[in-house]
Amino acid sequence: MIQSKNYTALQSLLDGGVSHYPDKIAMRFESQTYSYRQLHQMSRKLANGMQNNGIASGDRVALFLPNCPEAVTAFLACYMIGAIAVPLNYRYLAEEARYVIEQTGARLIIFHAQKSESVNSLQDLFNPAGMFILNPLAVDSQYRDAKDLFAFPELTEYSELLEEHPAFILYTSGSTGKPKGVIHSHCGAYSAIQISRQALDFKHQDVLLVGKPISHAGGLQTQLMPALSVGAEVILTMKPSPAEAVALIKQFSVSESGMLASDLLDFIEYLEEHPNTLPSLNNSIGSGDAVPVELHHRFRDLFGWEVLEGCGMTEVGCYYSMNPRYGLRKWGSMGKPCADTQIRLVNERGEQVLQGETGEIEVKMPSATIGYWHDPDSSQQLFHNGWLRTGDLAYCDEQGYLWFVGRKKLMIVRRGSN
Repeated sequence: MIQSKNYTALQSLLDGGVSHYPDKIAMRFESQTYSYRQLHQMSRKLANGMQNNGIASGDRVALFLPNCPEAVTAFLACYMIGAIAVPLNYRYLAEEARYVIEQTGARLIIFHAQKSESVNSLQDLFNPAGMFILNPLAVDSQYRDAKDLFAFPELTEYSELLEEHPAFILYTSGSTGKPKGVIHSHCGAYSAIQISRQALDFKHQDVLLVGKPISHAGGLQTQLMPALSVGAEVILTMKPSPAEAVALIKQFSVSESGMLASDLLDFIEYLEEHPNTLPSLNNSIGSGDAVPVELHHRFRDLFGWEVLEGCGMTEVGCYYSMNPRYGLRKWGSMGKPCADTQIRLVNERGEQVLQGETGEIEVKMPSATIGYWHDPDSSQQLFHNGWLRTGDLAYCDEQGYLWFVGRKKLMIVRRGSN
């Protein structure tokens, strides 16, 4: 293990797992398993491979990948050398990918063979030596094989960075206009991981089914990285069907699974039609949209315990409010502020409203974005006297629970995407 100098907590994310559980399975993907030691070694090899292909601290690295081990190690490798990861939504078409790559000026891209058609039209944006294809079928390709990036010795020293150094840029459409690149620093990203870990009470004994895309904050910052930070085991998938999810939960004794609210509905309907017992599962959270009260009832009827519900946004990198892991959960509510999070509700004049009155949610938390990439005007508008404006309208009841009312600007949410 690399001895820490002035390394950030995010750069040292795997250190605990490598120190205490080196041979424990960190991640399962399809038929493959990776111990904490192996995951760390792969990440360090990739980090060295990136450096040997001209990537330096501050350079942007585009990732056009589904959930897979290469995507996980790419994030970790970027953290190690100070590169800035730019994950592309795997549903992007060529035009959308072009916008993000042009705006960020990414110097290297790692992409899956399934995205070759889209990437073919992006060749003018990269030096040919900076395009690497993840090609499981190993068919002839004009691009360099991503395996070449892992064919280097393990990195022996990380880049020394300030905690404010950018770690990744997540693109979110928001409610209007072109997508915005939300920048998260090393300290902000690590804070989101710790807030999620505390809210969901992850422990090293846990087994997590991660099916949300890790190109989004939900999969990356509230599921995958918090699990790895405590030495838990991750079952990595890409949006499993309800039948696949049930099979994985049973086979690997999954204890926690996070789902989009729409996927949670599919999961419950499947279990109602195909009764099954899942005794290992003891925690689940529905997100991306409100979980209807009727769905809460159906979930409890099946499992005997209640599904969690919370609210977050890309700009804070995690949940800013959540129903408590232990204690009273109010169905249909957004819960209470998460750890290290301050929340206030304000009117159009920026004045705090009274209990029970509707106002816009503003938050202060260490995981908040440091701004939008190359968009100073939007970055300035995002904050109000140090408070981050969420655009969410809610009211607070007498017990401190938040209840969602709507958005300041109309937004359509389709299966977790805005």
